[in-house]
Amino acid sequence: MPSLLRQPLVWFLCISGALFIADARTSSQPEAIVVSPAVRQRIALLWETQMGTSPSANELESLIAGWIEEEALYREAMRLGLDREDSIIRRRLVQKLNFIAESDPVAEPEEATLEAFYESNIDDYTLPERLTFSQLTFREEASALAALDALATGADADALGESTMLNRTYSYRSALDINSTFGMGFAAQIDTTALGSWQGPFKSSFGYHLLFLNGVEPEQATPFFAARDKVLRDYSQANKKSARQRYVENLLENTEIRIE
Repeated sequence: MPSLLRQPLVWFLCISGALFIADARTSSQPEAIVVSPAVRQRIALLWETQMGTSPSANELESLIAGWIEEEALYREAMRLGLDREDSIIRRRLVQKLNFIAESDPVAEPEEATLEAFYESNIDDYTLPERLTFSQLTFREEASALAALDALATGADADALGESTMLNRTYSYRSALDINSTFGMGFAAQIDTTALGSWQGPFKSSFGYHLLFLNGVEPEQATPFFAARDKVLRDYSQANKKSARQRYVENLLENTEIRIE
């Protein structure tokens, strides 16, 4: 036995085993869960926000016990790597980081700044061309053509057309509104210069239509004073988007990326 202890290999194995055991004991000791005053305050504030009143002493102790349990489970889940390859957790973390990236405080802009933003994005504050018209619907094109001839000779429009779920008249409808009702591309068929006369027939999924154009409202920019609230919201949103983009660009600049 003494001769065995003098062998270097034996000492190496003994020392290695001791270090392994020590490391295992150290790594098995999780980091302490600390209930600091800040944690207690955050737990109490969350309760107050949800319930509208401060928690009692017993309620607070129960909340803290629940938080400790949740923290222990969270740490164990992270230790086991349960957060990896989980698309829901990944998306949630990205959303939180986006919120942080966009949360830089922005000073209230001056009126001149808002007006400049309004002018550079004037299309967002411009009402499109809007039409007011009456329409008659027919299942067959031949019926629509016959009705068009009758209208040209003075027939009463109220006596023509077939029963349908569509309205007889539409007021101040944009091309987008018209297409959403009659189908894509329908508005492009309308001759907006032919005021006060019947035109068509125009085909849709409902059948064939004759239109009487009553009025055309040209596109019109909403004045700045009327659009100011929306301009301010859009300006703030644009600044958040820019802040996020800067954050991501800085992150990528300091990240090594390999595509294999």
